[in-house]
This record gives sequence, C-alpha cells and structure tokens, in this order.
Amino acid sequence: MAESITLDLKQSFGDLNECVLVTDADRKIVFVNKAMETLLKTDADSLVGATTERFFADPAQFETMAELYQSPADQRHRRAHALELKADDGSSVSAEVVSAPLFDADQTLSGLLFIARDTAERKALESKLSDIALTLEDALDAITEGFAIFDAEDRLIICNDQYREIYAHSAQAIFPGNRFEDILRFGLNKKQYDTGGLSDDEWLQQRLDWHQAADGKVIEQSLGDGRWLRVSETRTSSGGVAGIRADITELKHARAQAEAAYRNLSLMADNITASVTEVDTEGRCVFINKTGCEWFNDEPQNLIGSRLRDTLPWKEREIVRSLFEQAQKGDKVSTEVSFHFPDGIHRECLMSCNPRLAEDGTVEGIVVLISDNTDRKKTERTLAELYAITSTRELSHEDKIAEILRLGTEHFDLPFGIISHVIDDHYTITHAHSPGGELVPGTSFPLENTYCTLTLDADGPLATASAANSEFAKHPCYELFALETYIGAPLLVDGEVHGTINFTSPDVRKRPFTPADVQIVRQFADWVGHEIARQRDHQALMDAKVNLERIASVDDLTQVLNRRAFLERANTEVQRFRRTKRPFTAVMIDIDKFKQINDVHGHATGDEVLKLFSDVIGGALRAVDVFGRVGGEEFCMILHNTNMDDAMLVCERLRQKIIEECQLESVDQTVTCSMGLAAAAREDVEFSTLMQKADTALYEAKSTGRNKCVAYVGEPEKAAVL
Repeated sequence: MAESITLDLKQSFGDLNECVLVTDADRKIVFVNKAMETLLKTDADSLVGATTERFFADPAQFETMAELYQSPADQRHRRAHALELKADDGSSVSAEVVSAPLFDADQTLSGLLFIARDTAERKALESKLSDIALTLEDALDAITEGFAIFDAEDRLIICNDQYREIYAHSAQAIFPGNRFEDILRFGLNKKQYDTGGLSDDEWLQQRLDWHQAADGKVIEQSLGDGRWLRVSETRTSSGGVAGIRADITELKHARAQAEAAYRNLSLMADNITASVTEVDTEGRCVFINKTGCEWFNDEPQNLIGSRLRDTLPWKEREIVRSLFEQAQKGDKVSTEVSFHFPDGIHRECLMSCNPRLAEDGTVEGIVVLISDNTDRKKTERTLAELYAITSTRELSHEDKIAEILRLGTEHFDLPFGIISHVIDDHYTITHAHSPGGELVPGTSFPLENTYCTLTLDADGPLATASAANSEFAKHPCYELFALETYIGAPLLVDGEVHGTINFTSPDVRKRPFTPADVQIVRQFADWVGHEIARQRDHQALMDAKVNLERIASVDDLTQVLNRRAFLERANTEVQRFRRTKRPFTAVMIDIDKFKQINDVHGHATGDEVLKLFSDVIGGALRAVDVFGRVGGEEFCMILHNTNMDDAMLVCERLRQKIIEECQLESVDQTVTCSMGLAAAAREDVEFSTLMQKADTALYEAKSTGRNKCVAYVGEPEKAAVL
C-alpha cells in the first residue's frame, strides 16, 4: 500500500518544478521529488524515513509545525508557512511552504503534503525593487520641479514632495489612488487656483482637456496666491499621464520686469526723433522704432525681418553696405549720409553703426542710429546766406529784400514769399517772390481774408504744414486761396506794426515746421523791419540833404534858383551843348522901372512884385528849362534845346504874360520887363561869356524903350549857330 502511494506521489509530483515533500502521521518523510532534493541539496534515499527536524534552522519552528499533526480533523486545512530551512551542506534556504493534510478512507490523518518554494530570488527581487523604489523616491525628491504620475484611469500613482509643496492647499487630497479631477476640485474649493475670470466648472473643464490631451505642450498656470507654474504633461506607454510642475514665479516677475524694461526702452526709442533700428548679421531688421517706421513708410510687422537698405537708392545702399561691413568687424562707425527715404523726404543724416557683441566677442547684431540733421544744416546755410545778403554793399535795399524772399522760399521749400504793408484793414503786397510772377506788388486784399490777421493777432510767428488739419481751415483765407502751408511773422518798423512777411504753398508740406524754422522767419522779419527802418532813415537823410541843397540853391524870396545855383546849372548846360551840339538860348530879364516901385510903394510891395513875377515866369517854363534870380530885379533863364527864333517866340509870349498876370492893385504903374537873348555858340566855353552877350542885348532893350525882347547880334563869325 505504501509503495502504491509512493508510486502515485512520484507519478504526480516527481517532475513538478515545485518542491514537494510528504510525511506520514509520525512526521517521517515518505516522499520527496527532484526539486526538493535540489532545494535541500541531498538525495531521496537519505531523506525517506527521516524526520524533517534536521532541515529547520530554528528548532522552535519544528516544534510549532507539530501542531499540524495534532489539530482536530475539522481544523486541519491548507496552511502557508514562511520557514528558514537548512540544507545538507549547511547553507540557509528561505522558503515559503504550503502544507495540506492527507487523509485515508476513514478520514484519519495519514500524513502531510508540503509544497515549498525558494523565496530567496523573490526576496532578492523584492529587495531590489524596494531599492529601486527608494532610489526613485530619492530621485523624485531631488528634482526641484513637482512630479506626478497618474495611471490610465487617471488615478495618482506617485508624486514627489515638491508636487505636494507646490499644491499645498490640495495636499490632503494628493495620495495614491485619488483621481486627478478630485484633486483639482479639492484645490478649487480651497481657492488654490486663479481661474482668470472663468467659473469653477469652466476652468475645471479647460484644465481637464489639457490634462487628457497630454501632448507635451507647456502651459502656464496661475495660482491664487500669485505664484505661476509651468506645467508640462505627456502620455506614458501604459496610457497614464506624467506631469512636471515648475514654479516660474520669479521667472515670470523677471520676464514682466524685462518686458516692462523693453516697453520703457521702446517708449524711449519711440520718443527719439532719430531712427533707431537693430539688424542681424545678414542686415535683416529685428527692431525698429516709431520714427524709423515713419521714415521707411511702413508698419513694424512689415519692416521687421526685411532688409531696410533695399528700400534706398542704389548709391545709398552701397554706402550703408560699406558701413555694415566695418561694423561687422566690431568697429563702431559713423558718417554723414544724404538719404532719400521711402516716405518721399530727402534727409541729410548722421548715421552711426554700433556692433552688439556676444559673450564670445563675436558680432551678433548692429544697432543703427540715424539722426536727421537736415534742419540744422539747412538753418546753418540759411543763416550764413542771410548774413552775406544783409552785410554786402553790392545789393540795393530792394535787391536785399528780394534775396531774402528768395532765400525764404528755398529754406522752407515753399513757392510763394510775400512782404506786406498793413494799413488799418487793408493788406497790400509790397514785395513778392513767386515761380511765375503770379504775385504782383501793389495788389491789395482785405486783411481779414489773409492768414496774416492770425499772425498779427498772435503778435508772433505762426506756422502750419497742413491747414486742413488745423485751426487755419476755419479761416476765410483757406476757402478763398486754398493755402495748405503757411509760415509768417509780424513785421515791425521802429516798434510799430508795418505788415508781415510770410511764405505759403497750396500743397501740404511733407516736413512739419520746426522751432528753428519759426526762429528763421522771425529773423527774416526782424531784418526786413530793420532794413525798412534804415531805408526810411536813409530816405529822410536824402530828403534832408536835398532840402538843404534846395535851400542853399533857392532864392529865399522868389523860391527860384539863386545866382550860384543857376550859374552851376548853366555851366552844365554849356558842357552838354559842347558834347551834343543841341542848341539852347540864354535870356537875361529885368523888371522895368523896379526902383520906382520900391521908392513909391516901398520894398514890401517890391518884394510882392518879385515873387509874382517869378511865379508867372516859372510856371510858364518847361521842366527842362532853367530859371533863376541873378540880381535884385534881374533874372536869367535857359531855354533847353531851343534856337534863337523859337526862343524869341517864347520870350514874347512870356513878356505878354507878365503884362497880363503880373499886376498888383497897390501898384499904379504897369509892371513890364525887358529881355536880352543870346544863343549858345562854339566859342562859349563858359556860361559867363554867353550871359554877357545876353546882358548886352538886355541893355539894348532897356535903352531903346524897355518892355521888349532883343536878340544879341554880334560879329557874323561869332554868331550862334542855330
């Protein structure tokens, strides 16, 4: 029977990989399989018939196992035991042993079946896994970012301490097995998140969508306490989600400060009147300020990434290319360049190229500053030319004013320049500069129809480069003359308003007027005002000189030329005669019986006769004739371009005119005169000889009865050639 059992056991368990050992009710071994032989490092022959005591490293465990043989039948069932066994070679074997009772047909215990499994490898593996887990935990805790892994069902598998510290308000909900959504809801209830104005449900759904996508994209998450996190989540091979959270609060603040600094720098750059750009080593724009955008006539988004120099004429591109090549070598370079920018304006500029160096010293970009020096240079040239115009003696008063108007139209790039004289409400053009002579001096307008009324009201220079976009559009001048551009200043002469100087155009001016332009038009006005005042003073001086000369040349009583002045004029006539051979006749005139008038009526009456006589004769002569008083009652006249015959006719008419018009009621005698005529001849080198001839003829007229005209008749060869 025992052999049959043994054979059955051998057939059932002999080749089983598990270690099998069977004992009888007395704890003696009746069967071991090959696997058990190997585990205990012995053979079946030495084991069968022996007890198991020899294999227990701890005897107490052997005694404890005795209970399996002594327990009531109803309590004997399969049990598991962790035992430390001792192999035959003395080595220790950790084994997990399962025991099961064996009963005969009468349900009497016939023995025990032990199945043993060497747990050394599993324990080693468990130890290794434990070590790995500890290492993983240490590694996770060493990471400065928060780390968490959720399984395919979105339940937390593991996270590090940093993860819990980051979400401190949700720490109670962060434990393995809890769902990601539940952790989020817990945090929402604790006001842990900044929902950005969204409702809790809206924010939660958005966050879950990002979490389920787990596509590795980085998002920024704002917490309720002001902190910012950078969140990146990716899908694991098992279908879970691994995520990293990094606190970027300081980075966010630094970025905000950098952005604020950039905005401030951009604001500063945008308020600079120069063009500020940065280009890379290939010349492509990476930054451009507001002024640069205006000059290059485009929006920043279109200019960034482009080569700005390609918008310039080829000659200017070559200059820029040369400067860039120097700057790319690390040299700071600057030069004056004349640019024709895309906005249609020609500018004289100072261009500076400043290389921006990387940490290794190589050039990684070039900062380009272009300053517009056009106004300064133009102002310098204008002031220099204004000084030349005002200081030269080669130009007359009128020429200087004309040159100033021409200079103003060139400086302001405007076609029309006007100097006006304002009297009451009348505006009169006195000087003008225009391309086709459209503006005519002497033209008048109502003052209220000109922009200059605004200038005079302002009591200072005014300017607009676009009247349509200014208060000028409301003025009648805009409707009447459609002038878009105007710059003008009051013109003062000796502190009083004389008029205005202004420059205008029907077109909008491309460049706005600068403070320097206003000062230039003010200087034009000041100088023209001074020049008009100086010219007035000069004219007054000339008038005074003429008046003095007239006083020195005019007889006080009769207001005709005195003897000295008459003889000077007479000698001039002689010289003209000798040059041109044009005839003239000298006439000596004497008032008849003038002494008798003085003696009878007094000298005052005589003076009245002399004045009336002079008025009658002088009023009847031509402007080219010369008339003067050469003695008490003696007068002399020169009849220009007149021969003897014509002169005799003139004298007879004058003699008769005296009889008709030169009479006083207080004088009872008739006032008459006698005249002696002498025509100019070749021998008359001086007027005195001709005057002597006329005086001889006068003497003959007086001695032969008075009140007559007598021509001088000399020897034939000496007679005047008429």
